Amino acid sequence: MSLGTNISRLRAEKRLSQGDLAEVLEVSRQSVSKWETDSSVPDLNRLMKLSQLFGVTLDELVTGAEPPVKVETPPVMVSPSMPGRKIAGIILFCMAFLAFLIPTVLGGILVGLILAVPFLVCGIICFLVRKRPGLWCAWAAYLAVYIFCYYGTRISWNLFFFTFSWEEVGTPVYTFAAWIQSLMILALLIGTVRSFCTFSFPPTRRNGVILVVLWIEFLAYRLLTAPIADLLSAPEIPVTSMWALMALILMAGIASLILLAIVLTLSVRMAAAWRASHC
Repeated sequence: MSLGTNISRLRAEKRLSQGDLAEVLEVSRQSVSKWETDSSVPDLNRLMKLSQLFGVTLDELVTGAEPPVKVETPPVMVSPSMPGRKIAGIILFCMAFLAFLIPTVLGGILVGLILAVPFLVCGIICFLVRKRPGLWCAWAAYLAVYIFCYYGTRISWNLFFFTFSWEEVGTPVYTFAAWIQSLMILALLIGTVRSFCTFSFPPTRRNGVILVVLWIEFLAYRLLTAPIADLLSAPEIPVTSMWALMALILMAGIASLILLAIVLTLSVRMAAAWRASHC
C-alpha cells in the first residue's frame, strides 16, 4: 500500500477526520488531503508525529508492513489539543467582554467599546492567522491605540520632532507621549524585520525595482500628508472638513507605517542575501 493509503486507513481507525488530523499536526486540511491522495509527501517531522499518533513504526507507516504479532486493541479516540494561539484568542475574547461590560455597567458604553476593540481584534487575529499571530496582534493593538490617541488628544508620534519646542505642542506631556509612541514603533519595526529572518529576497533586478517603488510610495505618503496636516490649523476650515482631513491624515499615517515595515523588511533581507552571496 502507498503512504497516502496508509495515512487514510490509520486515520479512519483512530476515528479522526482530516480536519482533526490537520489540527494535531498544525497543518491545513488540504495538506492532509494531498498526503492521502499521494499528491504530496509529509516531511520527516510530520512522519514522526504520524507514527507516534497512530502507534506504528515508520516502516509500517510508509510501507504498510504488518508487525510480526499484532495485538488487537479497541479504537482509541484521540482528542486533538487546541493550538496555543486559539487559547490566547479565547482569553482575549473574555478580556474584550470584561473591558466592555465593566465600563458599560458604570454608565460609559462608549468607553467600553473603545477598550474592548483592541482585545477583540487581537482575538480574531489569533483565531484566523496561523503564522506570527503575536506580531500581528502587536501591530493591531498599537494601531488601535494610535487611532484612539489621535482622535481623542491629537497625540501622534510625529510630535517627537518638537522635543525642544514644547511651546509649539502645548505641553511637554504630549511630547513625552509622542516619544513613547515612537519607541513602540521602533520596537514593532525591529520585531517585524527579525520575524522574517528566514524570508528570501535576493538582489535581482526585479526585486530591486519593487523595493525602489515601495520606497518612493512611502516617501510620497509622507510628503503628501504634510501639507494636509497644515490645513488643520487654518481657522476658517469647517468642522466637517476638519474631521474629514483628520480621518485622511490618520489613514495615511497608518498606511505609511505599514509600508515602512514592509520596505525595511525587504531592504534588510535583500542586504542579507547580497552579503551572503559575496561571502
